[in-house]
Amino acid sequence: MNKGIIATTLPSYQGHPGLTIAWAQDCRPAFNQGVQAVQAWLTGNRRNWLWAALIFEREEIPAEIQRRAFEVGFLSRLHQGVSLSDKT
Repeated sequence: MNKGIIATTLPSYQGHPGLTIAWAQDCRPAFNQGVQAVQAWLTGNRRNWLWAALIFEREEIPAEIQRRAFEVGFLSRLHQGVSLSDKT
């Protein structure tokens, strides 16, 4: 595994700011996969339960640090995609 550190960016979405996070280079694809997984759910392209998308897609990733990157990407995009009015 390449342990080089690389900046991974989550673009802004629906008025919520983006973020840049430093991960091991081999974690970037998992981070992006997490973002894409929840994005598909937010846009209605997936009809399954959100928790199922998180659990089942995360389990396909072999390394723990990459699973963590997936979770951070997934939950970060979810946070961006939920409006503040939905929290009340």
